[in-house]
Amino acid sequence: MTGWRPLSSGPRPAAPKLARLRAAAARGFVVPPTRWARAADTPALDPPDELGPPWIVRSAAQGEDGHESTAAGRYVSLPVHKRDAFAAAVREVVDALPPDGEVFVQPLRRARRAGVAFFDGFHYEVTTAEGSNRRLTAGEERGDVRRGGLERGDRWSDWLARLGDAFLSREVRTLDVEFADDGGEPVLLQVRPAPFEVRRNPILSLANHEEILGDPPSPWIVSTLERAGRDALDFFAKVDPEVARWRERYAWVVAGRAWLNFSAFYRLMDRWGLPRTFVTEGVGGASDDPADGQVVWRRFLRSGPRLLRLQAHSLRTVAAADAGLRALDRALESARGLPALFDVGVQGLALALRTNFAINGALSGVNRVRRVLRSSARAGVVTERMMVGYEELRRLPPDERATGLEAWLARHGHRGPWESDPARPRFAELADVLAADLARGAPAPGGLAPRPAASSPAGSRHPLLFLDRRRESFRDELMRRWQTWRARLLEEARALVASGRLERVEDLFLLRGDDLGDPAGYADAAARSRAELERWRALDLPRTATLDEIRARVESAVPADRAGEGARFPGIALSTAVVEGPARKASDLVELLRSERPLDPATILVVPALEPSWSVVFPRVAGVVAEIGGELSHASILLREAGVPAIVNCRGVWPAVADGDRLRLDGEAGAVLRA
Repeated sequence: MTGWRPLSSGPRPAAPKLARLRAAAARGFVVPPTRWARAADTPALDPPDELGPPWIVRSAAQGEDGHESTAAGRYVSLPVHKRDAFAAAVREVVDALPPDGEVFVQPLRRARRAGVAFFDGFHYEVTTAEGSNRRLTAGEERGDVRRGGLERGDRWSDWLARLGDAFLSREVRTLDVEFADDGGEPVLLQVRPAPFEVRRNPILSLANHEEILGDPPSPWIVSTLERAGRDALDFFAKVDPEVARWRERYAWVVAGRAWLNFSAFYRLMDRWGLPRTFVTEGVGGASDDPADGQVVWRRFLRSGPRLLRLQAHSLRTVAAADAGLRALDRALESARGLPALFDVGVQGLALALRTNFAINGALSGVNRVRRVLRSSARAGVVTERMMVGYEELRRLPPDERATGLEAWLARHGHRGPWESDPARPRFAELADVLAADLARGAPAPGGLAPRPAASSPAGSRHPLLFLDRRRESFRDELMRRWQTWRARLLEEARALVASGRLERVEDLFLLRGDDLGDPAGYADAAARSRAELERWRALDLPRTATLDEIRARVESAVPADRAGEGARFPGIALSTAVVEGPARKASDLVELLRSERPLDPATILVVPALEPSWSVVFPRVAGVVAEIGGELSHASILLREAGVPAIVNCRGVWPAVADGDRLRLDGEAGAVLRA
């Protein structure tokens, strides 16, 4: 009889390290066969022959692996290969322990892979090596390092998620895990708190941001959006305080772009048991795993009350949007100087994020209902009136177009290409471009003539369309304030040019929020930004990738590859229509309007990304294809309203298709085919 106690029976170990292993075994985790004893009892104990040899003798102390400190490396763990070396190894471990410590023995195993992982409930950093993790934990070997976030249906992710459910808490925010892996379920060697944050490698996407800001956007608006997004996820923390403890960013700034943090929203969907595709279907981006489209029923049912509170919070937020716009008016009126005007932009974007979170959350579900019902009702959104009005100008007699354009600009002149970026001109500033476009004459026979919004069947009252109308009317009102904001910024820029602090008026938009404290350095800051933009503009960047992948592209400075391959490009179809026609590629609306080459009503317009201003040419084409985009994109809503066949989030189509290629938009199949 040795006196070693089995882990699963007898008195509970006092040391947290052993207690957690015992709890893990009770919860169904695979742990090594373990025997333990009080340190004071070990001199009389023989080796537990049923476990070895060889063995590993480990230390466990009551003050070890607590919430504030792991004490990792303070005590001793020793491998033992021969029976006659066992007693000496135990004495060495015991001598390093306090009197109330405990010793435990496990088989010394050599797995195919072993490693150490840090995990915070979603993000992980794992380091592995062949055979064992001894050299990793001793700092003698770097190993293979991988960082990422949980994936649905992935063996490793499922195991980590179970560990998180078992051992993460308000006090323990990060786990330090040692494991061995032979291809089945990992064997848990140790689990303890880690008093630091995991280095994150989130999935990031240009979806939505490239649509509304262009590529690359101005440093000014990127900085504004990053600042506004710092506390944006507090919207969800109002109904689920756990979200605040994640400390997730809404956006990451890399290579001069503001990347949407998909991982933060995937984490939110996972917590509530909702499909991750709610995110990608709404704004675009990649989500290829079938498990991402499934409801996790256990979590969903548990989150029922929380989701009901979210709906109530969303309704209150939508109702408060007008008050937020009035507050923005007051801020604009009182702002003096660039720092104050920058803060106005932060306030406006924070309002936009809250309001869009509130509306889009409900729209994700509503869109699924509409797809099931195959609803064709039209909401009559404000941007459709802009589109219809411009098309009507083209049908006017030439001598009436100037007057008509003046009236149209009075209603819609505050809108414009990539209008969310104040660096971009509004339609009111592009009157000459629009006049020249209108002067080219009436549309060719067969062009689409959208119905006025008022003729939409029950459009103004349809319960499934209220949120579309509210979303577009809010954006329209926000862009009125953005027009004023741009005018105030240009006024400040002209004064700075006059004082010699900026070289050109447009250089103001090369500044970032952090540059504004030193007016004497504005010109130098703008010059640095201009050089960076030129370098970043030429990079070959993915539209959705992990942070590490994007940074690697930036560091390698690989130039953009404009070529592409493929004959079939799946995406998100906005209708079930099927149309064919020649491709017309365009990346800039103003250049398209200036072109002497008219759009053919049989044309399929192919663009990298869409935003609402493209609506002025929608009636002139047979269909629209966009590389990125989602069902909830502003332009997508308008395309459905206009009845224009379209497929968005069509990855790979922009570099692969050339002008004149014959394309087939198959709304039933949700794909674009190139002949």
